[in-house]
Amino acid sequence: MAEPYVIKMPQLSDTMTEGVLVSWEKPVGARVERGDVVATVETDKAIMDVEVFRSGYLAGPLVEVNSVIPVGGAIGYLAESAEAAVVTPAQAAPAAASAVSSAVPEADPAVSSTPEGYAVKMPQLSDTMTEGVLVSWEKSLGDKIQRGDVVATVETDKAIMDVEVFRAGYLSGPRVAVDTVVPVGEVLAWMVESPERVRHESATISTAGAVNKTGTAPAPAFAADTPVARALIPGASPAARPRQGAASPFARRLAGQQGVDLDGLRGSGPAGVIVAADVLAVGAGSVASGPSARPAEPAVPGHGRPMTAIEKAISQAMVAALSIPVFHVTVKVRPEALIRAAKAHKASLTVALAKAASQALAQHPLVNAAYQPTDHIVERHQHDIGIAATTEDGGLVVPVLRGVERKGLDQLQTEWTPLVEKARKRRLSPPEYTHPTFTISNMGMYGITQFDAIVTPGTAAIIAIAGNGPEGMPITITADHRVVNGAEAALFLQDLKQAIEYPEAWLGGGGPILPEGEHDVQVLVIGAGPGGEDCARELAEHGIQVAMVNDAPLPGGECLWRGCIPSKAWRAAADRIRDREHDAAMGLTLGAPRLDWAQLERHRRGILQTRGEMALKTDRGMKIQVLEGYARFISDHSVEITGKDARTLSFGACVIATGAPAFVPSIPGIQEALKSGAAVTSDTVWNLSQPPKRLCVIGAGAIGMEMAQMFHDFGAEVRVLEALPRPVAEMEKEIAAQLMQVLTRNSPRLQVLTGVKVAEITGRPGQLEIRYQVGEETASYACDLLLVATGKRPDTHGLNLAAAGVALGERGAIAADASGRSSVPHIYAVGDVIGGYMLAHTAGQQGRVAAAHLLGQDARYDAAKDSGVTFTRPQCAFVGYSLEQAKAVGIDAVEVKAPLSIDAKAMMTGETDGLIKMVADRVSHGIVGVHFLADHADTLVGEAVLMVSAGLTLEQVAGAIHPHPTQTELFGEMARRLLSRLRRSTQAAG
Repeated sequence: MAEPYVIKMPQLSDTMTEGVLVSWEKPVGARVERGDVVATVETDKAIMDVEVFRSGYLAGPLVEVNSVIPVGGAIGYLAESAEAAVVTPAQAAPAAASAVSSAVPEADPAVSSTPEGYAVKMPQLSDTMTEGVLVSWEKSLGDKIQRGDVVATVETDKAIMDVEVFRAGYLSGPRVAVDTVVPVGEVLAWMVESPERVRHESATISTAGAVNKTGTAPAPAFAADTPVARALIPGASPAARPRQGAASPFARRLAGQQGVDLDGLRGSGPAGVIVAADVLAVGAGSVASGPSARPAEPAVPGHGRPMTAIEKAISQAMVAALSIPVFHVTVKVRPEALIRAAKAHKASLTVALAKAASQALAQHPLVNAAYQPTDHIVERHQHDIGIAATTEDGGLVVPVLRGVERKGLDQLQTEWTPLVEKARKRRLSPPEYTHPTFTISNMGMYGITQFDAIVTPGTAAIIAIAGNGPEGMPITITADHRVVNGAEAALFLQDLKQAIEYPEAWLGGGGPILPEGEHDVQVLVIGAGPGGEDCARELAEHGIQVAMVNDAPLPGGECLWRGCIPSKAWRAAADRIRDREHDAAMGLTLGAPRLDWAQLERHRRGILQTRGEMALKTDRGMKIQVLEGYARFISDHSVEITGKDARTLSFGACVIATGAPAFVPSIPGIQEALKSGAAVTSDTVWNLSQPPKRLCVIGAGAIGMEMAQMFHDFGAEVRVLEALPRPVAEMEKEIAAQLMQVLTRNSPRLQVLTGVKVAEITGRPGQLEIRYQVGEETASYACDLLLVATGKRPDTHGLNLAAAGVALGERGAIAADASGRSSVPHIYAVGDVIGGYMLAHTAGQQGRVAAAHLLGQDARYDAAKDSGVTFTRPQCAFVGYSLEQAKAVGIDAVEVKAPLSIDAKAMMTGETDGLIKMVADRVSHGIVGVHFLADHADTLVGEAVLMVSAGLTLEQVAGAIHPHPTQTELFGEMARRLLSRLRRSTQAAG
C-alpha cells in the first residue's frame, strides 16, 4: 500500500447522496483490521457505521465531525505503517486539508524553476471562494514547520482566515508576496525536507495565476526577525475583532499585547484590512512600561489645593479608565411616555430612567458585569445604578441607587431625594457613591445634543443621555469591549428604548396609551388588508373607537383581491390537473382533464366577492367606522380623505397599513407594454380573457414561480428570466436547488434562466418579443403575454408623510420598530409598507402587535419566528432560521434532513419529491427553524410553526407521539436522529 488508501463516504441507502460525519471511532494512528468500524455517519434514514475492508493505520487529515460529505468523498486515509500515518494535533476540515499537495506537483509555468517539495496552495475556505488575498506570512522562509502550523493568513470573501499545513518540513520559496490576489488552488509557497533546500525568493506570478490586487509592487512580508515579529510576545492574547472591517490574526495578537484599540485604526492592507504595521504605527512610543505605569504629567504653575476624597476617587478612576478598551453605540428614544408615567407616579425622570435601565439590564446581565484583573468577569445580580449629579460648586459626583431591580418607583424616589440633596452639598459617605454596577449620565437638561461618557473600572458600561430633539432623545452607551460586545450593547439599547417608550409594560396598571386631547376618533387605521383589518378589529374588541379608511368598496386588500386568495384558487385548479398524473399508478383511468377558463374565473371571483362581503359585515358589526377613500396627512393628528366618504378627520393615534404595489423595473419598452395590456403585473393579471399559450415571466421569486408553474399546468409554454444567480432566493438554498431539479423533471414546458439581464421589450398584445442577455450571449423569446413579477415596493407618496413627520427607511419603506411604532410615537405602520417579509400573515401579526401596544400591552413582532409558503408543486415552506441564518446571528446550530422519498405516505400518493430540514441549537437543543419542499408543506408547516414559536426542544418533539402513517412522523424521526448524532459527537469529543 505505497499510496494511502482513501476511506470514502459510502452510499448506505438507495436515496443517499451525502452523509454527515457523526463520530470517529478510531484515533489517528490506530491499527485498523478488515471489517473494523472507523466512523459513524448519518444518512437520510439513520446513523450507520463506516467499515473498512483493508488493514492499515488510520491516517489524517480526517474530515471534521458534523461535516457534510458527498457520497464518494474522502473522509480519511489508511497508511501502511504507524510512522506513515499523518498524525495531526486536531482533525482537519476538508478544505484545510487541501492546503498542502499530497504529491510532488508538476512543473508550474507560472513559477520559475519549480522546487522539489510540497506545494502550499490557496485553500478554498468557503463555498463561494474563488480567490484569496495573501494578508500576512506567519512563518518566515527557512522556518521549521510542524503539522497543523499556521503559515499564513488570507482574506476570503467572508473573513480573514488561517492557512494551516499538515506536513512537517521547512518553508521555502518561491513565495507569493503579501497583498497578492491568488486563485483557489494556486501555489503560495513550498515545503522542503531540509534547510539546505530552502529557496529565499519571491514567486513570479503570471496573469493566468495570482495577480497583485493594487497593480503596484507587492509589499514585503514580515519576516521572523523583523521589528514586527520581535515585538510580539509569545502567548499574547489577541485583541477583539474590530466592529467595522477586519484585522489580520497577527495584527490582533500584536494589538492585544500592546493595548491598541483596533476600532480606532484604519487598515492599510487589502480591502482596508488592519495589518501589523498599522498596529505598530499607533503603538510606537505610546505603550507604558507596564500595566501599573502612570504617564508623566506636565508641570502646572500656581498653588493647588488638595483634592477632596471624592475628587481623588474620580481622578484616579478617570486615569484608570484610559486603559479600558471601549466602544460607543447610540439610539434615539422617545421619552414622552416615560415622562408621563414618572409624573403619574410622582417620581423624577431620573429615577424613572434608572428603573427603565434596570429592566434592560435584567435581559442583558453582561452590561451589569465588570472586568476583574486579570482575565475574570464579575457578574452581579443586583442593579446598583450610579447617577451623575452636579454639586452646588459646579463639581460632579455619582450617588448610587442600590437594588433598583427589586424596588418600585415610589421607594426609589424616596431614597433618591435625600441622596441627591447630600450629593449637591458634597456630603455623601463612601457607601453612597462607591461601587456602582452601572452608571447613567444625563446632560440633556443642559441642551446637549449628544455626548460620550467614560466607563470607569468596576463597571462595564455607562449611558449618556442627551437632550430630546425632533428625532428623539439620543442615548449613547460606552461599553468595555472586554466584557460587552457590540451586538450585546445594541440589543441592550433596543430593550432600554422599549422600556422607556412603553413603561406601562413594567409599571403595571396597563391600559390604552393613546395621546390625550379631543379627536374625531381615538385610532385611525389607513388600509383594510390583513394588517389594517386585524389591527382595527383588535382595538374595537377592547372598546377603542376606530375608523378604517379603505381604497375600495370592500376590505381585504391585496391578499383577498390581488394576491393570496385569487392565486390559490388558480393553484387549486392546477393541482387537480397535476393530481391526475398519479392516477395510472393507482389503477385509475379518469381521462385527461380539460380546463374551462370561464368557469374557473366565475369560481374565483365568487370566492373573492363572498369573502369581501363577509369581512365588511364583520367590521361594521364590531362598530368599526369603515370609510371608502384615500387618506392624506395634513398634520400629525389629522388626515384629509378624498373619494366616496370625503372628509377631514382628526385622530389620537394612527396605524398605516397601505401595503405595497408591484415593483416594475426600468427596462426599455416595459411601460409601453403595460399600458397596452401586452404585459401585466401580479396586481393586473386578474383580467385575462383566457390563459396565454406562450408566457414570459420576469422574476423567479415566489410570485413568479407560482404563476409560471400554474400557467404551465394550464397548458402554456413558459420561460422565466431571473437576474439573480438562483431562483426563489428567499428560500433556503438546498430547498430552492431541489425545487429547480423537480421542475425540470415534471414541468417539461417550463424553463428557468438565471443571471439574466432583460435588454428590451417590443411588440403588441399577443405578439411580444423579449430580448435578454445571459453572460456574453444574447437571445430573445416570442410570447403572447409578459408577466412582470419582480416583487413589491412601498409607494407612500400619496400619504404626504412629511406633514406628519413620519420618516422613511430603506427603499421607500416606512421606518418602524418591532412594535410597529414609526418615528412619530403615536403613528404606527405595519405590513408591506414597512418592508421585510411582505406576507399577509406577517401583516396580520404586525397589526395585532400595534394594537396591543396602543392598548398598553408589551408585544413585539419577531421575524425569527415568522413563516411562509410558496405554492409551487411541490410547495416550498419555511419557519424560523436556516442553518446559515442561525450561524450568522451567533447560534451554534446544526441541521438534520429527511427526503420525502423514504416516507410511506408520500409513496402511497406518488408525492416523493422533496425533503424536510430541521435546524436546532447544538447546546440547548431548541428548534430554531424548519424548511420544506413537499407537496403538502402548507399543512405540515403548521406543526413546525408551533415548534419554533413555542421554543420546543428536540427532546420534546422526539418524545411526541405522531400518528402513523402520516408525514408528521418525519418530525419525530428527525429529532431523534439529530439527538443521536449530537450524543455521539459529544461522547467522541469528551
